Amino acid sequence: MENKSTSVFYSGLIWGLIIGFAGIIYSVILYMFNQYLNQNLGYAGMLISIVLLILGIRSFRDKIRGGILPFGPAFSFSFTALVVSGLIGTLFAYILWTVIDPDILTKMSEMQVEKMLEKGRSEDEIEQAMGYTSGFMKPGIMAVMGFVVSVFMGTIISLIVAAIFKREEA
Repeated sequence: MENKSTSVFYSGLIWGLIIGFAGIIYSVILYMFNQYLNQNLGYAGMLISIVLLILGIRSFRDKIRGGILPFGPAFSFSFTALVVSGLIGTLFAYILWTVIDPDILTKMSEMQVEKMLEKGRSEDEIEQAMGYTSGFMKPGIMAVMGFVVSVFMGTIISLIVAAIFKREEA
């Protein structure tokens, strides 16, 4: 049954909220188990977001749009969902970095130094790299950069998902 009265933006917004809050729950679990800085588990979080986006766009296409979803609305749905979830994730990260655990940025820097030491970098190289990145390791700057990256990646993912899940009228 086709229901075109439900807008693409509204449905994308709802699924963006679902994806965003699922990301917060996942992040809190990682934080509780002291795995927040684990890069591999961060990739798992991205995978969870993509799976939820796929569930959302399939549900929207099949249940709300009657199985028909052209590329444009499919992209709009996906992009809206990912921008909303990215905004929610960015706000949570900013709160984490400024209120919940202000020392987490120091932990991130220490982790970077450890990785460079493992790769055999010299003290001078490490000092130079950390001097360069220290200007960016501020909550506000990191939040803005994180959101910009989120929008960029969301655009790419939205193009791919829209191409896969589009279905034109026969």
